[in-house]
Amino acid sequence: MQGFLGIEVLLVVFCLMMYILSAEYLEKRKIEYINESSLAILLGLIIGICILIFGGKDYQFSSSVVFYFLLPPIIFSAGYTLHTTSFFANFGYISLYGLLGTFMSFLVIGGFAIFFSSHMGLTSLTTKDCLLLASVLSATDTVAAITVVKENKYPRLHNVLFGEGVLNDAVSIVLYRTVESVGDSFGVWEGISLVWNFIITTIFSVGIGLGIGLLAAWVFKKNQSLQNHPEREIAIIILVGYLSYIISELIELSGIMAIFCCAVFMAHYTSQNTSKCSQQATGLIFTVMSQGAEAFTFTYLGMNLTTFKWSDWNIAFTLYMLIAITIGRFFAVFFNSFVVYAIKRGSFGLDKRSISVVWYAGLIRGTIAVALALQIHSKNSLVIVTTTLIIALATTLCFSNLISAFTRYVRLEANVSLQYFDLMPSSERQDSSYCIRMWQKVDKEYLDKWFGKEPVSNNVNCWKKVWEEEEISLNELDTRSK
Repeated sequence: MQGFLGIEVLLVVFCLMMYILSAEYLEKRKIEYINESSLAILLGLIIGICILIFGGKDYQFSSSVVFYFLLPPIIFSAGYTLHTTSFFANFGYISLYGLLGTFMSFLVIGGFAIFFSSHMGLTSLTTKDCLLLASVLSATDTVAAITVVKENKYPRLHNVLFGEGVLNDAVSIVLYRTVESVGDSFGVWEGISLVWNFIITTIFSVGIGLGIGLLAAWVFKKNQSLQNHPEREIAIIILVGYLSYIISELIELSGIMAIFCCAVFMAHYTSQNTSKCSQQATGLIFTVMSQGAEAFTFTYLGMNLTTFKWSDWNIAFTLYMLIAITIGRFFAVFFNSFVVYAIKRGSFGLDKRSISVVWYAGLIRGTIAVALALQIHSKNSLVIVTTTLIIALATTLCFSNLISAFTRYVRLEANVSLQYFDLMPSSERQDSSYCIRMWQKVDKEYLDKWFGKEPVSNNVNCWKKVWEEEEISLNELDTRSK
């Protein structure tokens, strides 16, 4: 058995190497109609078939592997390498689509699922099952769109897609945990409880990430000797981020929100008290970890396609839910944008082309949706899993590979992103938004004094250092003369 397990590991390593080389080939040849995610799923499927042919043992897709080993490095890298200025400058759009939009999409998908299940008799899903399915299908995957909408060409649109994707994953998981905690019967009180639990979970998750991140910054500030050991600095940074994730998950909060906030604050404060070697290495190391985990996630999904049971798959219900996702995304993006546009009296900065790209990017579902579906314990769990899996595969293999064609269809131009993306009226637009100015004020007056870089005196200590160096050089001359 150990020998066969070694063969499985060998196949996975070979698959990842082929993924990296194939991705480089696709980028070099500028092949647009197949991306890295689809390629990883296909390679994983080939490995899964080979394992079955040569007598491999059936195994199931483990959501624990995704949530505890693959997802944390992806989210931590996103937070630690985040351009905070661009993120907070576009936070109005990010929160509009990632927070409010995800919640609205959840309501629309849940309503359609309840209608299809109860009135059309397509499935025997209960109201709670339909809401769990809605929370699962609310998790988008904007990786393919980000790879096409380059930051150097569409800087602000790229940041909106990136931030909305991270926030969407966190909100979807919080919605899933919140729905799972309510009873089987669902009424007005359960709806109020759902919203309240969602708010509480979000606040405490952000608080845990913020607190652990600031505590780590203070430890680094008070232990300057760690700068002599860059490998220890990097290891502690990684472990602290993982610590925030595990603590949040153990007390049934959102680990994604916690580790993302922790990474953002560690990047802003902790990096100031680390060595130059660590500052230069951390970005590259975290990027490699993130890309490797992301590639293995899609490969792992492809490997396990051969083990799913398809007996309870309802084709009609799956197609209807795909339509529900499209409608829900329409309300999450276009409807919300129109409402803000009307409230601000025409000052909404994003044009219809960019909004269309945001809408299309959110139609894609990925491994987070599948991993959430596999955690559902219900008599109808097979229906939910198969429906989610088919939608994830269809949107990843079809929609994600057509993102380049869609951007050309809507005639997205690079100069679109040169406009100022802000929800403030044009008469009030300044170099930075109100949130950024308030944050800079709190940072300068309070946080930076406690957690920022240790100040270095430039007066007596500087001359003392010169005298010490001069004394050492004189002693060396005396020693050599003797």
